[in-house]
Amino acid sequence: MKASHEKIGVQTHKGRKPRTHRRRTPPGAPPATLIADPDAAHPVIRVLAYNADDVSEQEIHDPRRVREVLDRWPVVWVDVEGLGDVETIRALGEVFGLHGLALEDVLSAHQRPKIEQYGDYHFIVGRMVSLEQHHLETEQISLFLGQNFVLTFQEGRPGDCLNTVRERIRQKRGHIREAGLDYLVYALLDAIVDSYFPILEEYGERLEAFEDEILTRPSSNIVARIHEVKRHLLTLRRAIWPQREIFNTLLRDENPIVTAETRLYLRDCYDHSTQIIDLIETYRELGSDLTDVYLSSVSNRTNEIMRVLTVIATIFIPLTFISGLYGMNFNTDISPLNMPELNWYFGYPFALLLMVIVAFGQLFFFWRRDWLGPPKSWGKEPGEARDKAEPQP
Repeated sequence: MKASHEKIGVQTHKGRKPRTHRRRTPPGAPPATLIADPDAAHPVIRVLAYNADDVSEQEIHDPRRVREVLDRWPVVWVDVEGLGDVETIRALGEVFGLHGLALEDVLSAHQRPKIEQYGDYHFIVGRMVSLEQHHLETEQISLFLGQNFVLTFQEGRPGDCLNTVRERIRQKRGHIREAGLDYLVYALLDAIVDSYFPILEEYGERLEAFEDEILTRPSSNIVARIHEVKRHLLTLRRAIWPQREIFNTLLRDENPIVTAETRLYLRDCYDHSTQIIDLIETYRELGSDLTDVYLSSVSNRTNEIMRVLTVIATIFIPLTFISGLYGMNFNTDISPLNMPELNWYFGYPFALLLMVIVAFGQLFFFWRRDWLGPPKSWGKEPGEARDKAEPQP
């Protein structure tokens, strides 16, 4: 979706790609006003119902037919992909008895992750992330946890991070088929949180590559690439930080739907989200440090170049003086004091020899003062350099 997906890419010659969200509900509109994005995909309703012994999976075109499934199965997961039809969303809201404010947040796919309680069901907003062709994309997922249903709304982008949960249900891996609705919600939230780790690993590898590049062959666009990673990390931080509070709320508040056993798994999700936040902060600091290292490397390289140029200029200053002195062309016939070297048989070789002696004398002086290369203590441990400089008694 163009309007609700948040895409962050590299900078172009025209500047940064726009990342602003477009609010579709006009200011001052009545509460619970439902307006769909005209570019959004048409909703596709998929129902996955199961018990300990059997599983049923089907695609439903009429939202009212969902009631038939609710009456036959203990655990029903209704997954809606696409938010382009208001009437379908409103019909699902009538089937499950959802509040209009919650449906408005579903269609406004730029919400901050949160958890709210409406009567006997909970409304949870999360953000799924994916990395496609070096572009970080976030997608809102809206989740309703009721007494006998789990309802999710996605924006309709192809592929998601919930396929692992579907496969666990189909193949009866673990004890998800024996558990209830609360465990299904945990599995969905856990899949969303775990999807952050591969992306962070990718950014960690990028930062390591940037560090090697800075230390070996720093390029002019390295700062822009580091800044791109830092902006992506900031987007991840905005997405995961409030999601941690969702787990904290489910753990802290008394809820008859969430059992004590499921709370243990939710606590593991809370720990994972905290770990993700720590990794994000670490990588952001590393990105800032790499920028400083690059600037220091460029400054040191400039200083090295200036030092070489200064040495060359310093060597040629006396040589220029000697050649300029011999180029004044005084007339020796008028006065014997007017540069008698001009009439000397060895005057020219003497001038060249004098220039060579002055140049090599300066190079020897610079070498003795360690001005031609790195100090002798570079590349050694502080204690080793001190031992070399101070002889032992």
